[in-house]
Amino acid sequence: MQPTLLQKPEILLVGLSFYGDPFDSSDAWTEENHIGRTWQRLTSYLGQHGGAIRHRTASDVFYEVHIYGEETSTRGLFEVFVGVEVERLEAVPVDLLVKVLPAADYAVFTLAGEAIFSDWVMHIDRWLAEAGFERSQPYSVQYYDPRFKGLDRIAESTLDIYMPVRKAAA
Repeated sequence: MQPTLLQKPEILLVGLSFYGDPFDSSDAWTEENHIGRTWQRLTSYLGQHGGAIRHRTASDVFYEVHIYGEETSTRGLFEVFVGVEVERLEAVPVDLLVKVLPAADYAVFTLAGEAIFSDWVMHIDRWLAEAGFERSQPYSVQYYDPRFKGLDRIAESTLDIYMPVRKAAA
């Protein structure tokens, strides 16, 4: 799993989130766990009110951001944000949330097929340590574009994982 390294400017996202253990109701990659339900809420919102989100950058690109905090390592709790990118923030509907990801250097890992279901976090952390990098921010980003065909067509699917990184201190 060899990543591409790149710099990205600030990313503005609009969407919905869940905080807790997303797998306490179902530990598999399924639409029945809290992540799947958050995606269902977003797609329902977009179907009913998608025009309310102004300045969307692409209609076929979606983000899933995992935001880690103090309770992540001790209790397995973290925030899962799902949303879309916008060019600028204007009249964001009150029932949506905004995330501003800072400009950062990213290691971008591409996962295909069954690798999407793997314990890719462990593989990424191992690569970071071996390559002399560390996480620079307490989040990771899953980037879904038309290459991702859905959970029911995972063998045909591809997605990118963006991990904000910096050179590890010597």
